Amino acid sequence: MSKLWNDVDAYFTSQLNADDEVITGILENEEERNEAASGQGKFLQLLARIKGAKTVLEIGTLSGYSTLWLGKALPEEGRMATLESNPEYAKTAFEHIKAAELDDKVEVIEAPAENTLPKLLERGYPRFDFIYINANQKHYPDYLEAAINMAKSGSVIVTERKIMESFEEEEAKCPKMQRFLQILTEHPRVDATAVQTVGSRGHDGFVMAVLD
Repeated sequence: MSKLWNDVDAYFTSQLNADDEVITGILENEEERNEAASGQGKFLQLLARIKGAKTVLEIGTLSGYSTLWLGKALPEEGRMATLESNPEYAKTAFEHIKAAELDDKVEVIEAPAENTLPKLLERGYPRFDFIYINANQKHYPDYLEAAINMAKSGSVIVTERKIMESFEEEEAKCPKMQRFLQILTEHPRVDATAVQTVGSRGHDGFVMAVLD
């Protein structure tokens, strides 16, 4: 990893990202859990604000770092569901969400996303304005298809977390990413692009899609 990438990330963070004690504390204590970097969290927040999102779905909570950035983008009447299968992460995320006073808007659902996603609409959630996928790569194609089914015209879907590793690791994993990209390319409702990134988290990237 380049020292320059770290230095540039640190500079942008110090100049552009608001100092939030709860979010800063999570970033300092959860470095090894593949959380989004500070600039990435703020980027997600701005995307949700630009969209004017009132309903947000996050697939993959971890300790709740990106959850807080997205939760803070919600208006007063906004609502967010975040899905996490690991009980320890779910508990930690809930504590962080409560500390940030977002527990009236954000619900942590502790269960495998593949079991929870089909039931969200039954739980009373409307179709989502903004969906963020940051989970196990092998499930990305299934998560994407579920996200499309729970979105509406104009909804935004953002996917990241070690996207580039799918092209660097053994061949067996790459077909999952190929299927994921095939859905983005061929689905009639989806208009998408992908961007590589570098920074304090190394070489990565994100995919962003808008639904017709």
